[in-house]
Amino acid sequence: MINLTGSIKRAFVFPAVPEIALTYYSDLSRVATFLPYITLVHSYAPNQIRMLYETMELGTYTIQIYSDLESTVDWDAKQLKVYPVKIETAAPIEPETSVRHTTGNGLFAIDTQFFDLGAQTRIEYTIRLKADLERPLGMRLMPKRVVSRIAQSITDGRVREIADGFIKESMDAFPAWEATYQPVSK
Repeated sequence: MINLTGSIKRAFVFPAVPEIALTYYSDLSRVATFLPYITLVHSYAPNQIRMLYETMELGTYTIQIYSDLESTVDWDAKQLKVYPVKIETAAPIEPETSVRHTTGNGLFAIDTQFFDLGAQTRIEYTIRLKADLERPLGMRLMPKRVVSRIAQSITDGRVREIADGFIKESMDAFPAWEATYQPVSK
């Protein structure tokens, strides 16, 4: 088995009030497109998706981790949470392994807190990724401790890239979204 576990916390200042920032980030299908190495596979509901984390490591091994996610928004507390969920209508993902490939299910989560800075919002978020996958057949000749050390080093780097890429991609896409945003009257 390959145990992949990574977590990182980031903070940044967003150029809008918390209500607009929370509205922007609460669209789970859109937010998934801002995450490097992540692909939106299917939207089951506005707040439920299946995503795929896919990367090629060591120039040879393809790692694929599927996760079914649901988001919840607490408007009063200014929090957004994205957590793994069992979606009854989603086809199960069967683990697969070949010489240079492994596929399975994993857990992906994002906890986000929005802080009011007047015309801006401070956003603090934590991303977590966890999966236990079968080792590709080509890695079975390597000692388990070597594979574990390589996997942890790669996972730490990828989670960092996902977190930093998320900030850049979401900030770059905001002006176009803001230009078309129509607030809902209460």
